Amino acid sequence: MMRIVLGGVRGTSPVSHPGFMRYGGATTSLLVEDGAGARLVIDAGTGLRALQPRLAAAGADAPVLMLFTHYHLDHLIGLPAFAPLYDPDWQVLFASPRREGVTAESAVTRLVEKPFWPVAFRARQRFRVLPDAPGDAPVCHGALAVRWCAVHHRNGCHAYRIDDRESGASVVFATDLEWRASDAAERDALLRLCRGPRPADVLIMDGQFDAAEAGRFAGWGHSAWQDAVEVAAAAGVGRLVVTHHAPDLDDAALDRRGLALEALGAHACLAQDGMEIETGKNV
Repeated sequence: MMRIVLGGVRGTSPVSHPGFMRYGGATTSLLVEDGAGARLVIDAGTGLRALQPRLAAAGADAPVLMLFTHYHLDHLIGLPAFAPLYDPDWQVLFASPRREGVTAESAVTRLVEKPFWPVAFRARQRFRVLPDAPGDAPVCHGALAVRWCAVHHRNGCHAYRIDDRESGASVVFATDLEWRASDAAERDALLRLCRGPRPADVLIMDGQFDAAEAGRFAGWGHSAWQDAVEVAAAAGVGRLVVTHHAPDLDDAALDRRGLALEALGAHACLAQDGMEIETGKNV
């Protein structure tokens, strides 16, 4: 069985206000667990803090794999204050492909160097540069197999697919992509990631805008929620979860968007901070 935990689902910047509590105001961070001790994190927004209780016990026998879709601040801002990184017994492997020449190691190092942050990490860290594409050999972390593809976003961004080789469960995480500006090769790459080796159980995809307003934000690097519905249908995925909500969309606005999403008849919903999704043989 695979468990997916959404630590934060807000895009661009965190928000804190009573009118934003139901969907949440923490920025992007996602945990995937395989049920046998392997833990994988994608992105380190402020939602990383909510995942801390599940991650703090990681030690020499069960290091955490942390992947980055890209290095924009809303996807990294939770990293400097993440308490386990100051535990010398904690272990983490940071990994991602290069993006415009920038590696995970250089991005993390710059984030926590002076004058931006005063204290060095004490955890045992390793860094790995992933190839531009996984080819026929996914990166394996316990029973979790990781593949990825580049998506259309300024400064570079990657979508990831996680397959649990034991249960057969699968999830694709595709945030910060502009579907309408994507060329044919970019669209084909994401659809192939969603479809193979079989259609993903869950697609978690950026849907920050509504189609009616998307034209005003061309070039901003995000999709409309209707684009996410289109991708999910084309790929034949089992379930769609729309994420990266705009920071000005309160609970009432997102409720209206959720009703519009349900009206399409798609097996889909809007992401919420703290949402847990279980999929695989035992679900």
